[in-house]
Amino acid sequence: MTAKSAILEQEVKLTAHDAATLEQISQDPDIAARKNDPLWTSKSLVSTYVDTPDRALLQHRFGFRFRVDTKSGRWLACLKGEGEIVDGFSVRDEWEQMIDHPVDRLSLLPDGDLRHQALTVAPGGEFLTPLVETAFLRRTLMITLDEKCLVELALDQGEIRAGGKILPLFEVELECKAGATDAMLRFSQMLRHRYHLTPSRHSKFATGLRLLNKGSEDLRELSVSAKVPSG
Repeated sequence: MTAKSAILEQEVKLTAHDAATLEQISQDPDIAARKNDPLWTSKSLVSTYVDTPDRALLQHRFGFRFRVDTKSGRWLACLKGEGEIVDGFSVRDEWEQMIDHPVDRLSLLPDGDLRHQALTVAPGGEFLTPLVETAFLRRTLMITLDEKCLVELALDQGEIRAGGKILPLFEVELECKAGATDAMLRFSQMLRHRYHLTPSRHSKFATGLRLLNKGSEDLRELSVSAKVPSG
């Protein structure tokens, strides 16, 4: 299985208040008018973010995860570089590769760009340690916006788990697949104001890291440095 070369991921992350809000968004008439497919596609996804015992990947501002589609049983390995989130919008490098199953050392990854990049920043022989887990239902729909901007719209509902703590997850993601991002940013602003969404200041992985390292505080107010890897 061949790994993709690094791609530049450009997306907007918005936090919704609850599941009812996500359901309202799924029926939005402006989304329906721009959809490429007749129906939303649903997947149940479980991701485990891992690192070496001394967190070599994190020290170099990388995040690494194994994600499984629980219905198909297909596994995806993903390495993400450092990314800044500004008003919910983030840009970062990403390497992905379909794999047969998770591995417990980076050196056991299949040959390809993902393995090569991971081994440039972390030792391949050290056993990987789970840090954060996410489990959520993802509904996706491809939409075409102004200026031929192709966007994958995702509604995520589930939870983030780390350090014995759990945080509910209600998130809207818009990822630019083709074209300029200006139209995507305008459309995200419309959704943001219509449904009272909050620009995410953190990724799922970064939120999990805070769960791992923080004590009892209001978890919904968690925020992370812009220098924490995205995921």
